[in-house]
Amino acid sequence: MVIMFLLLMADRHTGNVFHEWLGVTVTGAFLLHTWLNRNWYKTLAEGHYSVSRIARLVLNMLLLLAVMGTLTSAVFISRTVFSSLEFRGELFSRAVHVCCAHWCFLLAAAHLGIYGKRLGAAPGRHVHASHSCWRDCILPVLCAVPAAYGAYVFLSRDLVYPLTMNGAFMLWNENERVIFLILDYGALFFLCAWAAHALSRPSREGKGRTRLLIRAWRERGSFPHESGMGMRLPRGKGNGVFHRR
Repeated sequence: MVIMFLLLMADRHTGNVFHEWLGVTVTGAFLLHTWLNRNWYKTLAEGHYSVSRIARLVLNMLLLLAVMGTLTSAVFISRTVFSSLEFRGELFSRAVHVCCAHWCFLLAAAHLGIYGKRLGAAPGRHVHASHSCWRDCILPVLCAVPAAYGAYVFLSRDLVYPLTMNGAFMLWNENERVIFLILDYGALFFLCAWAAHALSRPSREGKGRTRLLIRAWRERGSFPHESGMGMRLPRGKGNGVFHRR
């Protein structure tokens, strides 16, 4: 999916026919992803809305709007897939398409950063405690390097203009090779995914501790303690006070 997103951003190199049919393929993948996660929509009216849940809801709704805007504008400017509809592709429709496509690209990266389990299982997550230097020091630096380059790409390619719908065309360098364009947008994608993953980490850790406490209470009748000791629930009628083992 990520590779398809990167190839979509290189439409000047891949050509219009490939770009449009790849867009249709990505649309199919998006619909499949939505159907597989249809239960998420059913739970919108249930449960308590914490700050993290509200943030995820806003992100998903913005991504959905960006996808809809990209697809709708694509129909109006299509020269291959929907050419039989004979829509006239105006500059406004192209500007909307470029804007929504870039927002879709960035929001999809953030979506992957929050929900992608593979990012959570990155190298160094399950290393031995004696190698915590790798997990806590070296790995963040290795991630910060492509993220910093992604920030440079954002500024050097003036992506503020398409994101604010101030241009119907992207800056184009005829001498630029497609591999460098893909690497640039790949770094930008990594930046958004990594930032979203890092920002959502406190929420995930908080949920993990809560689940641990609930599981310990259900299985052993005690809560885990930082020092490895437990706090056992009283077996009798109890007065609500916890006693140390």
